[in-house]
Amino acid sequence: SFDNSQICSGGADKAVALWDVSTGQVVRKYRGHAGGRRGPDCVLLPQKVNCVQFNEEATVIVSGSIDSSVRCWDCRSRRPDPIQVLDEAKDGISSVKLSAHEILTGSVDGRVRRYDLRAGQLCSDYIGSPITSVCFSKDGQCVLAASLDSTLRLLDKDTGELLGEYTGHRSTTYRLDCVLNELDTHVGCASEDGHVYFWDLVEGSLALSLPVGQGVVQSLAFHPSLPCLLVATQGQVMLWREDTFQPE
Repeated sequence: SFDNSQICSGGADKAVALWDVSTGQVVRKYRGHAGGRRGPDCVLLPQKVNCVQFNEEATVIVSGSIDSSVRCWDCRSRRPDPIQVLDEAKDGISSVKLSAHEILTGSVDGRVRRYDLRAGQLCSDYIGSPITSVCFSKDGQCVLAASLDSTLRLLDKDTGELLGEYTGHRSTTYRLDCVLNELDTHVGCASEDGHVYFWDLVEGSLALSLPVGQGVVQSLAFHPSLPCLLVATQGQVMLWREDTFQPE
């Protein structure tokens, strides 16, 4: 959360958990994703929660699940039911991001969906390949989407126009993160070949191939204002920063 007092998490137990940082204890568990859906052999499929995020004030948790739904949970209420369910996706939700008044989702059905909560509108862009990660640009004008065809795509948020494509990494199997740096000058993506790749946002040229490890790099995140990068691979979390970095 914004004040570092709480953590939200999702997992294979189908639940969204709200944690108190100071005590390390779970404060609430939200289980609305637990209904499950049946596969072709009438087997109840596990409804693991793939992604969670707080809103800016940390009053609401938004979660996306393999059950194809996005659910919004009121952290201040004791009610067990979600305050809103977004179920337009035709397959599992792989990624959720929030802005001040929008919910951005990526789905295995190959679509990026943006819910404008102020206008009550849904905008949907078809990518064609299962989406693994989505994010907003820092200026709020663009959307970046990573998919299982080993391609990053930069879209104009309002029109859906394709502004850029970025290739060179490998993403065919795993749910990997994509990011924009703190200045919106470069786009980045994790890769299944043990590297993190960065491209110049405007030119589309490969700017850096960062060797991280031997296995799949699944998660990466930029510091919101400083040139620092967190990377997760094979049970390790690494912090990368420029040689000239000076802590504030």
